[in-house]
Amino acid sequence: VGDILQLARPELRELKPYSPGGYESGLVRLNANESPWRIPSDNTERGLNFYPPPRPLPLRKLLAEHYGVIEEKILVTRGSTEAIDLLIRGFCAAGKDQLLTCPPTFDMYRLYAGIQNAEVLEVPLLREKGFAIDPKSIIDRVTERTKIIFLCSPNNPTGQSIEHGDIEFICQTVQEKTLVVLDEAYQEFSDKQDFSALEEKYENVLRLRTLSKFISLAGVRCGAVIAEPRLIDFLSSILPPYSFPTPSIELVLKAFDKRSLNIGNERVQVLRTERAWLKKELMNVSDVKKVWPSDANFIFVETSNAKNFQETARQANVLVRTFPDQPALKNFVRITVGRREDNNKLLQAF
Repeated sequence: VGDILQLARPELRELKPYSPGGYESGLVRLNANESPWRIPSDNTERGLNFYPPPRPLPLRKLLAEHYGVIEEKILVTRGSTEAIDLLIRGFCAAGKDQLLTCPPTFDMYRLYAGIQNAEVLEVPLLREKGFAIDPKSIIDRVTERTKIIFLCSPNNPTGQSIEHGDIEFICQTVQEKTLVVLDEAYQEFSDKQDFSALEEKYENVLRLRTLSKFISLAGVRCGAVIAEPRLIDFLSSILPPYSFPTPSIELVLKAFDKRSLNIGNERVQVLRTERAWLKKELMNVSDVKKVWPSDANFIFVETSNAKNFQETARQANVLVRTFPDQPALKNFVRITVGRREDNNKLLQAF
């Protein structure tokens, strides 16, 4: 088995990480040029006058327990989008390396690739097969310069999950040559199995998770990379210290108490039920041509005219997402599943 870190940018593999000032409970901290006073409105436990910990280790422990992995396999990030950025910067040399995506998919892969000046190879989803991936075409498209394949399951914006067998075929075929990043941002809303078994089996497989959706913490920006410890150590070495703010750490820790988690799980079930109801109701709307199956907390809808659909919804004070910059999605609309009163407000507009 080869060293998976050989895929990383060589100059970053040799980079010495920043060494922050130490912090020890009970000792006066005169080693980090911080203010000795809190602001009057500061009600955090740690104190906002102090830097947060270089890495939020209590969160790492919490998320490791939640996702059923050892702590060394977790890197806490500011949302899963920071993880995407970190991976592209860590493995794709500007103007040289490539990554591969399967559009239509989460557009941040393309954006961060552009910022890093990494080439994006595209293997479109197969609309005629329910927006399934095309594993053989993905493999045929990969070159020796392709460092990362991004696969989102359930996929944003189409909502479908990817078949395990298709992903394993890709992981197995490109192992030692390319990272496979499985973005599981919407996994909690799906009945399908997650990809933990593939991450355990193949060292080139990484999983991305987020707390933005299922536990209602989009405003906190907390995500995680789950991967082989050596990959986590490398990514941690190029992530600046103090990147995760103190209020966010404390809010996430509170959100994972038993009562809060139970409420989150109950709400996920409510949204799944509401998703099925909204799909059924949308099929009766004359402007709707097709409602695609979804494993996420949104529904992907093909309309006769997306711009008109969006405007009608807006007149009822409801915002929906359209994709005017993507010709293949010209008349598609993505609708987040809301509360029953929110969903009714949308339906009544039509």
